Order: sequence, then structure tokens, then C-alpha cells
Amino acid sequence: MSKRKKSRAEQDSAWKDVLDSYFKECMEFFYNDLCNMIDWSKGYESLDSELQAITSEKIQGKKFVDKLIKVKTKDNKVNILFFHVEVQGRKEDGFQERLFHYYCRLYDKYKLPILTLAILTDNDLSWRPSSYSFSLWGHNIINFNFFTQKLIDFKDKLHDLFFHKNPFGLVVACHLAGMETAGKLQSRVRLDKKYHLTKQLYENGLTKDAIITFFKMIDWVLVLPSNLALEFKDKIHKLEEARKVTYITSIQQIGREEGLQQGLQQGLQQGLEKGRHEEDLVIAKRMLARGYDHKAIKDLTELSDQDLLKLED
Repeated sequence: MSKRKKSRAEQDSAWKDVLDSYFKECMEFFYNDLCNMIDWSKGYESLDSELQAITSEKIQGKKFVDKLIKVKTKDNKVNILFFHVEVQGRKEDGFQERLFHYYCRLYDKYKLPILTLAILTDNDLSWRPSSYSFSLWGHNIINFNFFTQKLIDFKDKLHDLFFHKNPFGLVVACHLAGMETAGKLQSRVRLDKKYHLTKQLYENGLTKDAIITFFKMIDWVLVLPSNLALEFKDKIHKLEEARKVTYITSIQQIGREEGLQQGLQQGLQQGLEKGRHEEDLVIAKRMLARGYDHKAIKDLTELSDQDLLKLED
């Protein structure tokens, strides 16, 4: 896997985990009218491997689709349908046509109803794709529609999302908090937002698995510089200590142990320095994937322009 593909995979992993575990909650939050047509008592099935096979050839320069979910409906005429869910983080030329190509390939394979859902996480208010059409000589040949949700539309409801009864409200709040603090990378605003969101996971009474799943999303969106990352870890340790749990601290401890084990092979000091460099690389990869420029990344890390150019290769 190339560095670019690996970066894309890392970026999508948080959304994949959330959609795998909480697809019903996602539908209730974004597409409630469609949600009410599904028979959730029959469960749902994620078909990532089948989807990967369908998109193995390049289409418009891309060959990656986020999720394909198989569900059963309450409609006697339509017993089974598929949801193709595309989470899109930036404006893309040809986006609508690409979704149409995916739809054609999926329908050709399954010959069953397919609904395409687009969740847009970018901050461009004017970009709202919802259809692809093609006309020839005054005749409408193709008219493909899909269902679009834009996270930035929930901006005015950010405070309410922290306490939303649906845990997917926290996912939206997390992304909005990341957008809101994008220009304040040197301040403590991102730290406060990240801690507040993480604390809310516990106060919402979520299970251990749910807390870990949603924390991955929070951790991806709200990247912190090294000094504030250490402070955040300390705050989380105290939070979990007070609640007598070790959900997130266990994850962090595993990472520290892996880093120390590698460091001991080359000497403690050298290992610690390498560990800090690796942490900076992880932060830089995430920020590059989210569209930050080199100056913003260098303000947060100790990486050089050469390091960043290598990451972009």
C-alpha cells in the first residue's frame, strides 16, 4: 500500500468503525424518513469485501467507496435494498459522476434497489451535490439522484449536539469542533473541545466499545500538538481514574509500551526521540489528509519541509 492510500485508509477508519457499529443511529440522525422504512429487527450486513471487488478498476481516478450496507425493509414489494454510503471530506470535481458509476456497477451485480447517501464533511457552503444528469439534443438521458447531508448545516446546533440523545450527534459535534478551531492551532481551544467531547462520551452512559469507537473519531478530527497531547492524556487518566475505568488510557498505554519496546532496542534516549518523531509524522499525515498547509503543520510539529514532502509522495 502506498503512503497516499495508507493515509486515506487511516482517515476513513474512524468513520468505518462508527458506521459498522452504529449504522441505525446514523440513519436515525441523518435520514430518519428512510430509517423508518427499514426492518431493523433483521439486522444489517456490511459488504466491504464485495464492494472492494466491484471498484477494483479505476473510475475517474479513484477506486474507493466508503460503505455498502445490506438491509431488509418493511415494504413487502421491496424486501432487500442496499445503502451505498460515501463520506466526502472535500470538494471533488466529478463527484456526482463517480457516484453514478458506482451505482451502475452495484446494480449490475445485485439487480436490487440501491440508495446512495452522501455525508459531506467539508466547509464549503456552496458545494451541495445531490444528482448527476446527462442530456443530449434536448433529451434528458440520465437523471441520477442521491441523498446528501452536510455537517456544516448543523453548526448552529453545536451546543445541543453535545447532549443529543442519539450518539451520532457527538460525531457531528466532533467534526464541527474541528472546523471551528482550525485557525486556532496554537491555542488551548482544541484541547478544551477534545476533552469536553471525550468527557461527554462517559456522561452519555455509553458502553466501553462505544466510547472507544467514538473516541477514535474525536482523536482523528481534533489533533493536538505534542505538549497539549500529553496534557490531554493526563486529564483523561484522571477522568477515568475517578470513574474507575481504563477504556481510553488502556489504548494509550498500549501505544506507549510499543514505543518503549522499540526504543529500548536502540537506547532509551534515541527511542524516545524516535517516538516523538513518529508521533509528529502521524499528526502530519492526518493534517495533510485534512488539507492543512505546511506552515500550520510545522507550527504543531518539529518536522521539516523535507519530511512533509516525503509524506506527500
